This record gives sequence, structure tokens and C-alpha cells, in this order.
Amino acid sequence: MEQKPHIIVDVERMKHPFTGLYFYCKNLAVNLHKYHNDKFNFHFFTYPKVKFPGFLNKINRSHFDKFYLTKPKKYKLWHATWQDTKYVPKNDMKFVYTIHDLNFLYTDKPDFKKKKLLQAVQDKIDRADAITVISNFVKEDVEKHLDIHGKEIHVIYNGVEVNEYPYFDSPKYRPEKKFLFSVGTVLYKKHFHVLPRLLVDNDYELIIGGIHPDKSYIEQILKEAEKFGVKDRIHLTGPVTDAEKYWYMKHAEAFLFPSISEGFGLPPIEAMRLGKPVFLSTFTSLPEVGGDKAYYFENFEPKHMQEVLKKGLKDYYQNNRKEDIIRWSNRFTWEEATKQYVVVYQKTLGLPVNTALKQKERTKVSAIIPTLNEEENIANAIDQVKWADEIIVMDSFSNDKTVELSKKMGVRILQRQFDDFSSQKNFAISQAKHDWIFILDADEQISEDLKLEIIDKLYNIDQEKGFWIPRKNFFMDKKVNFSGWQNDKVLRLFNKNFCLYNGKMVHEEVKCKGKIGQFTMPLLHYTYKNYDDYRNKIIQYAGLKAKELYKKKVKPDFFLGYIKPTYRFLYHYIIMLGFLDGKTGWTIAKINAKGMWERYRKLKELYKGDKG
Repeated sequence: MEQKPHIIVDVERMKHPFTGLYFYCKNLAVNLHKYHNDKFNFHFFTYPKVKFPGFLNKINRSHFDKFYLTKPKKYKLWHATWQDTKYVPKNDMKFVYTIHDLNFLYTDKPDFKKKKLLQAVQDKIDRADAITVISNFVKEDVEKHLDIHGKEIHVIYNGVEVNEYPYFDSPKYRPEKKFLFSVGTVLYKKHFHVLPRLLVDNDYELIIGGIHPDKSYIEQILKEAEKFGVKDRIHLTGPVTDAEKYWYMKHAEAFLFPSISEGFGLPPIEAMRLGKPVFLSTFTSLPEVGGDKAYYFENFEPKHMQEVLKKGLKDYYQNNRKEDIIRWSNRFTWEEATKQYVVVYQKTLGLPVNTALKQKERTKVSAIIPTLNEEENIANAIDQVKWADEIIVMDSFSNDKTVELSKKMGVRILQRQFDDFSSQKNFAISQAKHDWIFILDADEQISEDLKLEIIDKLYNIDQEKGFWIPRKNFFMDKKVNFSGWQNDKVLRLFNKNFCLYNGKMVHEEVKCKGKIGQFTMPLLHYTYKNYDDYRNKIIQYAGLKAKELYKKKVKPDFFLGYIKPTYRFLYHYIIMLGFLDGKTGWTIAKINAKGMWERYRKLKELYKGDKG
């Protein structure tokens, strides 16, 4: 069998999260692997500390790579995914070069700096075997300012994927009125400072999400808001999560993006994917991205912008533009983008062009969420496992809105009187439609990277019968780094024909007959909301553990009642370095000791009951 060519894709820009290049690099990597790892062995070159999907082949950059980059001969091609990259191979490896923009030409940088930056791009074009750009605007800019030596420039539009969080309802800031939304790195080139004038003669709020690398520009935005008398209706949230961005886009009256320096512009397409009216500037690539489905500010005069917004919203609602906007946005997919990159790779390497998508069947999964009075968490928990083929809420007769909310979300609900954790979960497993099971507690969250890793594995299960997942724990929203919780892992994805809970009433574990794999991305466990919540849970566990010991005929004694609680405190606080977690570590150690003492007390009560 002929070996697949090894190629390296530079995603080093992922060291800057919450930026357009971060999401571009991550989505490119994930989708090249998803659709085309049957054609190439992909390796992704990145910064060592970057949180990177664990199922992808990662090559950590070294300090020397910036000065002299050479890799073994097995690597046939290097793809530089950013025009200003410092990482260009020195050997004869084929070189594909992606240019996002030449925006520095349109700044107030001194001419000598512009010339130096332009020369750096020219040097990479000279070295390149193939050139790709992300819009026709960028192509025209490159052809105008640089010598491409007759090389073909491939225009490959960015893909857009919108992760939906339909039941998420906890944004960082919740507007009190109808609002307009914009998001991006908050810099002058995004031109956010012209947006406050759109709040004149209406009652809208304006929300701007994104990181704040330039504090002076934040002041400029607020001064503009003050000038137009609308400062109290403007909210700069800072960075927003994917879920928050989805919430703001979904609920906004319109999405605004007046950027004057854009190679492509992902956020407008994300908003259009949700069918939102989008208002753009006419600068750089934005007319190309928005087409005739967006509305445009031709200048930034207050009256003109206000008129464009007013007329645009009227047109959107009167002519029901939503579905047409969504259809336009569906032109921009990572499936299509990666097909086109693969064509460039194949042509550059002299291989036959083949863009057929790999056909693999995904293993079906039943997700189970055990519940008792989880109305605060249940919607989010169900949202976390919407990728599953069946979702079961295993409820222990909650007396709050847990079941009502679950019914609204259309999942399968089972109810059973709680006796112990093992029995409850094993019952749900026995009722599941599919052999593979995923268990999620309502107070846990699946990170986006873990979700990607799980889904990838479901296409590629080999001999494994189950998988360990590392777990990061939070106590009252504070991450616990020590205290005995640092090496926590749970077996949550498994085949029920080979794995089952072990019958313990508390601290139940899955026992598997067969090979067990290991995920790299963590499950996030937001354990307890407050001190009393933790204390009550530990006492509940103590009661169940006492019953377990009673069945085993273990008698209460001085060791169980006093030595073990003392040891439990010292174990968490001293041996497992809980003191490094500060007050949180002290609380964890103290309550675990209390739980051990309660176990002894409840066991004594069970024996007293016998005598009575």
C-alpha cells in the first residue's frame, strides 16, 4: 500500500486566542483531518503551550525554527497559513503560502516600515511553489503591489461554522432593551468607534464583543458615545465565548461590521448563517463577502449611517430576507475550503487531483444525564450532548422543573426512585438504544476540543471498549489544581456490552472487560456552587457509604471514627498539596474529613437500629 504524503500546516497563530487567525487555523486543521486524512498525513506546527485538539498530530515549534527551519525529508510540503509568518522551510520542501491581506499598506505606518513589510511578503512569494488568498480583493491587492512571477493565485474563501447553543441563556451582559451587536478584535481598523452614532433617535443598546489590545481605542469609542449622548447604552464585553457570541447574534436586531481593513471577514458570515441583517462598510473585501445580501455604509457620516440602518431593517422585515441571507452564507463552508486546499497540495506535489470525501460510518451513541433537581443545569447539559444519537435524562423524581425543561427539549426521560448511583446509571444503560454510552453529569461541561475529539474517535474506534477522559475540577468557580483532584479522570464513553458500573452505592466506577483508550482534552467539572452544597453532598455520600459498609458487616470503631477523618484531612491538605489551593484547599480538606466522620456516625446509627 502506497504511503500517504506527510505535510505540515503552520497553525502557530493559534497562540493568540479569540482572534480571526486563531479560528481560521483551528478550523482549517480540524477540517483537513476530518475530510481528507485518507489522502495525507497532516501534521500541525504550533506554539507548544497552545491548547490543541488531541486527536491531531502536533509539532511544537522550537526557538530555532524562526531562524533556520528544516524538517526531515519525509515531510513533502509546508503550508504557511499567514502572510507575516516567520516560519519558512530552508530545504527543498514544497511551500504553499497563504496571504490574508496586505492591510499594513492602508495604515499610518511610515513608508519605510510598509516597504520592509512588503519586501518580507515578496521574499515568501519568491520562495512559494503555490500562492493562495482568501478573497478576490486580496488577489487584486497582491497583483497590484507584488511580483508574483507568473504564478497562479488560488482564491479560497474561508469556511464558516457556527456552533449552535440554542439553550444557552447566560450571556456576560444581558441587554435590557433591543440591541445591535458587533464582535472582533477591538482595534481602530475595525472602526467600532463609528457605531455609537447609530443609537441616535432610537432606543437600541450596542454590544461590542472582543479582546481589548489597545486601551486608548476603547477610550475613543467611549468619547464618541459621550459625544452622541449614548454612553449609557454601549457595552464593551471583552472576549466572548462561542456560546455568548451565538446568543448575541441570535438575539440581536442586526449585526454591524464597519471594518476598513478586512481580508475576508468571518463574523458577518456567521451572523448571516443565522439569517441576521448585516451592515458592512464598502471597504476591502466586505462587499465580496456580503454580496447583495448585506447592507452597506458608503461613508461614516452620522446621518448616512442612520439612514442605511433604518432603511435596511425596514427592507429586511418587509421583504422577509432571512432565508435568502442564510442561503448566501451556505456558500462558505470548510468542506469546500479544504477541498480547494487539497487540490493545491496535490497539484504542488504533482499528484492526481482527488477531492472525494472519505466515507466512514460513525458509531452511534446514547448520552445519559442522571438528574435530581437540576433545573439550573439541565438545559446546558442537554446542549452539551446534542451530537449524540439519543439523549436520556435519568431522573430520580425531581421536584423542581428538571423534567419539564427536559420535555421541552425533546429528549427521552426515564424516572426511577433513587437507591444508589450504580443502580441508577445501570438501569439507564440497560434502556439505551445504542451499544455505546456517554455519561454526563449535569454539573459538567464538554469543552469544544473534547467534543471534537469524541466525534473524531466515533469515526475511528478500533479495539477499544471504553475511554478515560481527564477531568478538570472547579470549586465555587475556582479551578482546583491540587487537593487530590489534580489527576482526576473518569471513564464516560464505553460499550455497554463490555462495561458496566461496579455496584458501589457511591464513588461508583465503570468496570470494563477489554482495551481502554485515553482522551487528551478534559471534561470540565463545576462541582459545587457553595460551601453548603458541597457539605450536603459529602454528607449524602457518607450515608450511602455507611449503608455499603453495613452490608459488608464492617463495625464502627475508633480507627474509623477518629483516625480516618484526621488522615483524610491531612491527605487532601498536606499530602495532595491542598494548601497550594489556598482557602479552597482548606475547605475541601475540612469537608472531606467531615464526610468521613459522618460515615462513622451514620454507620453507628445503623447498628443501633439493629439493637433497637
